[in-house]
This record gives sequence, structure tokens and C-alpha cells, in this order.
Amino acid sequence: MLLLLSALVLNGCAPHRNANVLISMMPDQENYFKNEVGASLKEQVRAELNAIHYSDQDSIEFEMKNRAGKVSLVKVPFDKSRSLLKKGLFKPLDSFLSQEELKQFKDDYLLTSLGTVGAKSCLIPRKFETRIAVYCKSKVADAVLVWRDYKDSVDQELKKYNGYGLPANFILEADPGEWDYFDVFAAGWIWAHTTYDGKHGPKIAHRAKRYSGTSLRLVDRVFQLKGDSTDVLSMSGSSVADALLWEAAYAASGVYNPMMWEERWDGSGIWKGFAAGEVFYSFMTQLDCFFLHGTGRDNLNGYFQNPDDMGVAVMPAGCSLELDSKGMPAREGSRSITTGGWWWGIPYDAPDPRLSFKVAIHITSNTTQIQECNRFGMIPVRKDVLSDMSMLFGGGWVSEIYNVSFKQLMNNGHTVIPGNPHFGEVAALYLDLWDDVVVNRNWSGDKQIPQMNYIKEVIRNGYAPKALQILRGGSGSLK
Repeated sequence: MLLLLSALVLNGCAPHRNANVLISMMPDQENYFKNEVGASLKEQVRAELNAIHYSDQDSIEFEMKNRAGKVSLVKVPFDKSRSLLKKGLFKPLDSFLSQEELKQFKDDYLLTSLGTVGAKSCLIPRKFETRIAVYCKSKVADAVLVWRDYKDSVDQELKKYNGYGLPANFILEADPGEWDYFDVFAAGWIWAHTTYDGKHGPKIAHRAKRYSGTSLRLVDRVFQLKGDSTDVLSMSGSSVADALLWEAAYAASGVYNPMMWEERWDGSGIWKGFAAGEVFYSFMTQLDCFFLHGTGRDNLNGYFQNPDDMGVAVMPAGCSLELDSKGMPAREGSRSITTGGWWWGIPYDAPDPRLSFKVAIHITSNTTQIQECNRFGMIPVRKDVLSDMSMLFGGGWVSEIYNVSFKQLMNNGHTVIPGNPHFGEVAALYLDLWDDVVVNRNWSGDKQIPQMNYIKEVIRNGYAPKALQILRGGSGSLK
């Protein structure tokens, strides 16, 4: 008994161990992480959190080497994880966990297979990200109410681009979660030709700033049109041409709001567009949704005049603009886009890998996960949290965002950006291609009506060779 009491006393007085964690977060979220998560870590894991900020995702390897043998945990973005794993910078979990512990980890967390290299689990989910459709409920209801009055004009407009018009069985669905690309076009056309607050104009937009958020939107569209990583990297195949033809048609018809490229909107530009009544429908991350709706804390004050008017839905289904002889899309697509987010990685030279794992598990525990998701728009990564989001998140707008996001993750499956180290350079080519075809109207010889064969030639002669040159300069692999 004396020995047991002595052990308990010694354990209670055991000094806190340091856990140096490399992170990159928004200021409010970083303060929350350092202070609130740090306090609970100190109390429950008896570890002292030392959060070290890095601002450039390309500096992760440098930061790790600069603190060799001293870093416990690293926050790693999805798009950098594959290349860092291949360099052996993170410790496989089975190198220090038992088989039972590893099984429990896989049972507790969603999509752990995305954090593997070979057959070995190396990364712990931090948060998932994907895009979903965001819209004004009242404006969708308006369009659904009158779409039959506009059907002929929409049909005639689309006939310019595909020679047929709307699909033979077209109905504008009341639920945007049932929409495909034709539904988006029809609703956008109706909004552009309806007077709101004494004016009318295009009301659909997505990011158009020259940065990764825009290139990812274009890559997502290629995946939705049944392209794969090879198609994305080589900029070849019908999926890439289909994606650009749709973009051109939305722009040429006046369905897209031109302010998105004239002012080079990023996410905040679209938030302001919703606030000003210039945008009724777009594609947003979960954090965007929190900014749009507002929470009243952490500087998330909202952009919707009536937050209850904000609706969310899974992405519209992809399909070709070209129709077959029966009036149906010549090429069917899907709702699948890329899943992204962040991981926790344990450095190969971490001073105490088991402590690192404990820290990672604690900061993704139920209590911490629910609090952080409620405040910062993160999709939960734990299966037990995901299993009952209505109860855990109150059943309101937050629950709706997460329920729809989870459905979108299931639609995505294992779709992620290509792991090729030169993907960033190819992604920049998509920005050039979009500017060329859409902004500069290089979609036909006379810059009037977008033409599929013309766009194919633009891609085949001007961009696919550049993509191939980039890839040949690297490993030569398209995976």
C-alpha cells in the first residue's frame, strides 16, 4: 500500500514534458489553440504545449530540420503530405504503437487510409476540407417557382453551345442537392434576368483570384467530369475540354458574374458578393460557411442579412454540355471533388513518439473537436463525433453544414489532388488556361459563341505540351 501511494504521489508530481508543435492557423484559431487547448493538454496529458508558427507551407521541411530532434508534432496540409511522406520525414505509427493500438486508431478516425504511404499509416487526421454549394434559399425558391416561364429562353441559349438545348427530361429541382450543371445554368439564367432591388444581373460566382483556390475549383470540375489524376496532370482528355466549355458557356451567357474576374475575387470577395446581393450561389469551404453565416464570436460576424436564408448542398453533379441523339448528356459525371484538409505528423526524429501520439489524440478528442468545429468550421475527423452531429452541434445551421459536408466527403471517396511534386506548376497552367479561354474569350475564332472543338485545340496546342514539359522535368510519373 505504501509503495502504491508513493507511486501515485510521484506520478502526481511528475514534471510536465514539453511538446513542441509546428502549426499554421488563423490568428483567432491559433490563440484558441495555444491558450485553451494548451491548458487542457497541460492538465490532462501533463504536457506543456509550445506552439511554433510557420507561415509558408513550403517551409515545413526547413522548420523541421532547423529543430532536429526537438519537434513533437507538425500540422501538415493535405497537398504537401504526399511529398513529405515520400521523403521519410514522418514516423510510421506501427513503429511505436502495438497492433491493438493501431486498430483502435483506425476504428476511431475517418479516412485514415488517405494518410498512408505504402501500407503504413503515418498521419493522424486534424481536419477535413471540401467544397459544398452555398446558396440563398429564397432565391432558389424564386427560380423553382418560375422556371417553366423561362424554359424556352434557357433552351434557346443553351442551343447556341450544344446544338440541342436543355436535356430532354429537364426539370429544375427544388432541392439544390439534386442539381447538375444544367440546373445551375437554368437557375443562373433566371436570376440574371430577374429584377432584384431595382436591378438585374448575373448572380453565380466562384473564386477567380490567381491562386490555388481558383485552380482547385477548375481541377474539381475535371474530376466531376470523370477525369482522373493523369487527365488533370496532362491536361488532356474530354474531361478537361468539358470543364472549360462549361466555364465558357456560363461566362458567355451572362450566368457568371463578371465581377469575379474583373475584381479577382477570392473567398472574401464572394462573401461580400452575397452581402451586396451580387451572388446567390457559389462553392465554399466549411470555414467560408461560418464566415458567411456568422457565429458572433472569433470575428465571425456574418455576411447574410438574414442568416436563416443561407442554404448548403452537396456539389452539383457533373455532366457534359454536349448531348446525345436522345437529348441526354453525352458524358455522365459525378458529384465527386477533391478532399483536402490537414494532418498531424510525428517527425521521424521526435524525442518521444508516444507522447506525440498522445498529444495528437488529445487535441482531436471529442470535447476539443466539438468545441473547435463549432467555432471554426472544421469537419470532424472522429467517427463518434460524426455519428451524431445533430445532438452534438445543436441540430441547427452548424449541424446542416456538417451533415452536407459529410455527404460530400462520401461522394468524394478517395479523390484527392495528384501527388506529383509538380502539381503546383500544372495547377498554375489551369489559371492561365482559364484566363485565356474565359476572361479573354478565346473560346472561338470570333470570341462570340464557345465552341468545343476550338477549346480542344487551344488546350491541345497551347497547354497540354507545357504540362508534359513540366512533368518530364520531374519524375516523369503522372501519379
